[in-house]
Amino acid sequence: MDKVSIHKKYLCGVGVGPGDPKLLTLAAVETIKSADLVLAPTSAQDEPGRAEEIVRKAIGTIPVRRILFDMAKGESGIELRKSTALVAAKEIVTLLQPGERAAFLTIGDPNVFSTFNLLARSVASIDPTVEISSIPGIMAFQDLVSRSGMTLLDEEESLRLLVGLQVDDKIEEALKDSSSAVVIYKGGRNLPAIVELAKRAGRLADGWIGVKIGLEESEVTSLQNIGTGPVGYLSTIIFPPRRL
Repeated sequence: MDKVSIHKKYLCGVGVGPGDPKLLTLAAVETIKSADLVLAPTSAQDEPGRAEEIVRKAIGTIPVRRILFDMAKGESGIELRKSTALVAAKEIVTLLQPGERAAFLTIGDPNVFSTFNLLARSVASIDPTVEISSIPGIMAFQDLVSRSGMTLLDEEESLRLLVGLQVDDKIEEALKDSSSAVVIYKGGRNLPAIVELAKRAGRLADGWIGVKIGLEESEVTSLQNIGTGPVGYLSTIIFPPRRL
């Protein structure tokens, strides 16, 4: 972290990558090691979350304060996460003393599909003087691109990054645009519907899927080879642009 003022409190969202501890950046390691308080999301208070597990494998045992986030989908899930973030934010503002720094661990990048956004906004609403920053992390789709050997984007091609918790017109329209790369997060449970849309758009043969990327049980394969049933929540699907 940069030099701190003894009069301010600091909160930094730290991206720890998709799963492989070797993909943790030097900046992330430095920030975590120098933090006075390390926080990590979890879905069960007595178990480490994925971000915490990555960090422990990379730098060893460190004291971590776990924040329970309910990852249920839909409006009810969003409201639960908002209330959790507000409670956690109050605790962080109270625990941190002037001149101290908190690091919040998050898989992937803290500014893309991350619980850090909710936490940061809640902290800012309680104490606007807290300085909030972030350390970028490698995202699952970048790891999947590397493992598949594809070129995701070139020249003037564009990228559409979508969530697949619901298969709607956005995904169908994106797949119809053959000049754009399409990345779908969290679409494993709706894989059959996504595969069907890809078939209609003539893009199934180009698609790749990664399940639990970076973990020992990870699977990376052509979308045609994955089967027709749903797969895990932690999945990433990629369709590169169709090139002549």
